[in-house]
Amino acid sequence: MQQQPYQYTKGKIAVERARMSSDNVVLGVTFGVFFLLTFGYFIYSYFDEVAKHLGGVTFLGGAIGLLIALVLGCVFLAASLGIGMFLTRMMRQQMLGNSLEVQYSAYAWLRDWSNEVAADLEMPQVEIFITQNPVINAYAFGFARPYAIVLHSGSIRYLTEDELKVIVVHEMAHIKYKHTDASVYLIPFLIIPIINMAGNWIAGFWRRRTEFTADRLALAYIGDAALVKNALIKVHVGPDTAKDMNDVARQWLQYKAERPMNRFAQTFSDHPYLVRRLSQVDYWDTAFHAAQAQPVQTASATPVQSAPNGEMAAQSSAASTQTPKPPVPPRKRKNSQGSPKGDNASEA
Repeated sequence: MQQQPYQYTKGKIAVERARMSSDNVVLGVTFGVFFLLTFGYFIYSYFDEVAKHLGGVTFLGGAIGLLIALVLGCVFLAASLGIGMFLTRMMRQQMLGNSLEVQYSAYAWLRDWSNEVAADLEMPQVEIFITQNPVINAYAFGFARPYAIVLHSGSIRYLTEDELKVIVVHEMAHIKYKHTDASVYLIPFLIIPIINMAGNWIAGFWRRRTEFTADRLALAYIGDAALVKNALIKVHVGPDTAKDMNDVARQWLQYKAERPMNRFAQTFSDHPYLVRRLSQVDYWDTAFHAAQAQPVQTASATPVQSAPNGEMAAQSSAASTQTPKPPVPPRKRKNSQGSPKGDNASEA
């Protein structure tokens, strides 16, 4: 029986092109360090108390104490995770009571459009809220369903409809790639005294990578690098001075951002520097265009068919059981924080 042609939608191709498996590696290392710090904290606290009150501990007592410390650590992590899930749900309820859902506003089209995008990206639908805040910004949150995106009123006022779409797809990327879920799992490690200071710094390395990934999905799906960069510039410097962000200003800021002290200072930020985000958009735009010339690879090596709407379809033979893969841009060698090395690339 002959199989039907395998259809690659615009969303599927964008998701695969924007995905960076090394993000999960960094997240795994982050969790590993957090576990060591957390259990080390409980173990140290136990033996410190024993030394103060008993002056020492036997081998058996130490083993029992170690077990108790590990159990208490697990209980603490589980309780903190439960609290984090509860607070995430409460945040949604507060949004329902204090914010405006876009379907009840003049921006109802944005909810309809986001539902179409969610189906194309094969992810859950999102609720979109508008809250009073003059600063141009947005954020996503949620654990399992429902997921929500919050747009500041400044975004509604100053961004064009196309720029709003860029911001919404960027936030949907955080949901698609489970960044919002992972953030909830990080909560227990970020509320422990002493550890939380180092924890936020360590988590920042992963968070900055997620911003690059979300930018890549917005670029891959929207397909307009200039539009994506304009949206990012307005978010960072505001609508009034966005027009002044020319190539000369970018080159100067890039030069300053590469100074050792500035590179170190960025490790204390959740978001990458603007000039690095813009450089990443330029780099991946070039890579995505190069990837478009690559044929879709199938097990039977059958020709690639191009659909009228720009989507790609691959015809696999009846004997083929492997799923064809969409063309993805080649990965350049990464530096220590995951940014491609090159003249126009930047480091998180």
